Amino acid sequence: MRVNSGTDLQAALMASTASNGTGAFAAANYMGVSSNSAAPVATDTTLIGEVAGGTLVRVQASYAHTLGTSSYTLTHTFTSDQSITIAKIAIFNASANGTMMFETLLATIATLVSGDQVLCQDTISL
Repeated sequence: MRVNSGTDLQAALMASTASNGTGAFAAANYMGVSSNSAAPVATDTTLIGEVAGGTLVRVQASYAHTLGTSSYTLTHTFTSDQSITIAKIAIFNASANGTMMFETLLATIATLVSGDQVLCQDTISL
């Protein structure tokens, strides 16, 4: 049985911005976005169509975890500098390249024009 403190430790090691991990063991808390709407598959290693320029590039997301719970969230509000649809987000352990840990289709595709904002949140169950 994993106890609550073990769950808290696991969440922090996996995603906290205060985690000490480096390289391949860095916390996965960088969020990228894409207009690609294909269903994620377990063998994916990159976010197809990841936005690579402007204000929608990969960023370090805000980490939140409530002690004793079996989930955590990564959240970021993007402000668009372009007209684009956002259909998918992914979580990585680096600001460029790195390992993609999670890939998620948004519940609702966001259609943006310059100046629009979209709040992206990924909830990870442990």
